[in-house]
Amino acid sequence: MRKPLGILLGSAALCLAQSSVNIANDPIFDAMKGELKRSMTLSLQQLEKPYYVSYTIETGHQWGATAVMGGLLGVSSQPFRYPAMQLRVGSYKFDQTNFAGGGRGASYSLSGFPLDDDPAVIRQYLWLETDSAYKASLDAIARKRSILRSVTVSEELPDFDQAKPNTVIKDRPPIKFDDKSWDERTKRISAIFNSYQNLRASVADFTAIDSVHRYVDSEGTIVRLPQSEGQFQIRASAQAPDGMIMRDAALFYTNDISKMPAEDDLAKAAKSVAENVTKLAAAPMGDNYSGPILFEGVAAPQLLAEVLAHNLHISRKLTGAGAGNPTELEGRRGVRIMPEMFDVTDDPTLPMFGHADVDDEGVSPAPLNLVEKGVLKDFLRTRTPVRGYNDSNGRALLGGTPAPTNLIVKSRETSSVADLKKKMIDLCQQRGLAYAIVVRKLDFPSTAAGDEMRRLTSGGGGGRPVAMPLYVFKLFTDGHEEMIRGVKLRGVNARSLKDILAAGDDTNRLDYLENGATFAQVGGGGYTAEVSVVAPSILIDDLELSKMEDELPKLPIASSPLLSQSALPVSNAPAR
Repeated sequence: MRKPLGILLGSAALCLAQSSVNIANDPIFDAMKGELKRSMTLSLQQLEKPYYVSYTIETGHQWGATAVMGGLLGVSSQPFRYPAMQLRVGSYKFDQTNFAGGGRGASYSLSGFPLDDDPAVIRQYLWLETDSAYKASLDAIARKRSILRSVTVSEELPDFDQAKPNTVIKDRPPIKFDDKSWDERTKRISAIFNSYQNLRASVADFTAIDSVHRYVDSEGTIVRLPQSEGQFQIRASAQAPDGMIMRDAALFYTNDISKMPAEDDLAKAAKSVAENVTKLAAAPMGDNYSGPILFEGVAAPQLLAEVLAHNLHISRKLTGAGAGNPTELEGRRGVRIMPEMFDVTDDPTLPMFGHADVDDEGVSPAPLNLVEKGVLKDFLRTRTPVRGYNDSNGRALLGGTPAPTNLIVKSRETSSVADLKKKMIDLCQQRGLAYAIVVRKLDFPSTAAGDEMRRLTSGGGGGRPVAMPLYVFKLFTDGHEEMIRGVKLRGVNARSLKDILAAGDDTNRLDYLENGATFAQVGGGGYTAEVSVVAPSILIDDLELSKMEDELPKLPIASSPLLSQSALPVSNAPAR
């Protein structure tokens, strides 16, 4: 999870003891610093000592509740503390990482981590973790050398970039979170769905986290900062007459749990989800289509999060592996990837959900121009060198892999959404099309279950699939619209952005948790990065929709008890 923080650039080189930062009376830091100093002296049979070690400890409290139809399914309130570390042997030029079968050190595998602030106990656990990571690293670097004896490396890159030390210290009192009132609020929101009798399922839940992030490394970086994250999820589904399951969700995110969404906003969102799911289930199936598609409103940043943000980095080919899995924009620096009217920046300084002052590797991100006048200028980079770049720009925000912060897409030429629709109608008339397509929402982040996710990702055509459109409308030449369902985008990728015909004069913002999973599936992946994407509506020429031809689940044998006014509660009394 990304952490909001304040940064002071430190002047210490490698020795933590030289820092003048006020971290006195912090026993956790005392344990981390003490064990870090000792870890740098590890040696085994004249083999390599560690050249780089970092420790991270997250300490905090998490609250949550899940409710269905006005009743709680579960609540939670628990403290947590968990560690993470990175240990590298060899040198910045050559270490045990970046090869097939290698890793970044051993993961923490003991039964738990102490919640008490006893430095001796914390050091004991860090010692065991470090010992395991060091032994694994020695074995990994030996295997890497063995592989290199039998393969030819076409491009030699350093394995790690040396960074300047940062000192990041920010303090605030723990947030007093009233979880009991949020339990009741969640129940009330879930009860709203009881008025919609055609729903198949519904749920409301919240999660709130308040914690302190501590980080130290052997280069001199020291971080201690408070962080919080809250989310409220509202989900519902309904079944169409042919058996197709239609879903929708409203997802609220904040990086300040003292500013969770108001109940009125949540209630409004719950009613909207219920009404839209009901309309979707009653809508007719769509057909195969090829022509212009307008991504209106939030659908525009949703699409750009998938086809642009996911491709704004360079993959590193692992030693001893095959060709790898390059992103769609690799090798295209200096090439036009969008119309000339577009600029794209990633700005971590903006006070939005994606705000970030330091990444997971201790590097401070700055505003970054990624696309200028449609031409790709730069990539999101970490401390792992890639082809053409050895340095980081502070985007290791997803467990060491690149992620954007606040991705801002702007166009110098804009039209009203109404004019974009007129343009679509003109195109239909010129090409003899009966209608064009408007997409107002995609299933991103996706709330699909695992089996449905596998179905949605099969047969996408043209590489990585794009999330299924949820709100899809036929726009006829007389200007009226009709909702359809059961279609998915085909062959849409980063190259499709060159076919943008026009941009709206509106501004649409998407906040979401990037987790590396397909369609950013809610609850998927491991690490998460807080991301905001801001973009206008966009009209893209000549895209394809394909009708879903999957086998559909059967309708329930009996109707919902909510449909029967005479339904009575079942007695729990034993039979005579």
